[in-house]
Amino acid sequence: MKWLKDKLIEWQLEKLLKSLPKREVRIPDQFRCIGILANSEEDFLVTKELLRDLWGYKVRIIGLFYSEEESRILEAVSYKNFTWFALPSDYFNEFLLEKMDFILIPSLKLNPYLRYLLLQNQTGFTVGLYSEENKPYLDLMMNGQSDDLKTNVHHLIEYLKKIKEA
Repeated sequence: MKWLKDKLIEWQLEKLLKSLPKREVRIPDQFRCIGILANSEEDFLVTKELLRDLWGYKVRIIGLFYSEEESRILEAVSYKNFTWFALPSDYFNEFLLEKMDFILIPSLKLNPYLRYLLLQNQTGFTVGLYSEENKPYLDLMMNGQSDDLKTNVHHLIEYLKKIKEA
């Protein structure tokens, strides 16, 4: 049944992208809640660790990563967390209803299920690493200057801080 959900989620994405309303991009004065959507557990944990190093527990971090394998980590999601019509189940309520300051995408190629969740979230500002696939989904993008994810995400956060100060 995975192939059916894959087709339905692609259809849902196309429909959402066509009707995507214009969003007002605002960088808040102080960050209180940040979202993370990553394609792998490793990307998610590296990004979460970096954010904790920068802000400690002053900032709430909500995130998800895609994994079809069983994981001990609560933030793991897969196609199984979507209904037969490829709609998000109640499992995603916290992520979809939480008003975050921004959502960080550390992956160059975001999974279709995570892209759908990104479009369904009420957060008006998304940042991440540049790729043609991410282009329609992100408001602020930066080219990855190194192969190290931690370095790239750190540069992205520093860039965001400079824009906020300006």
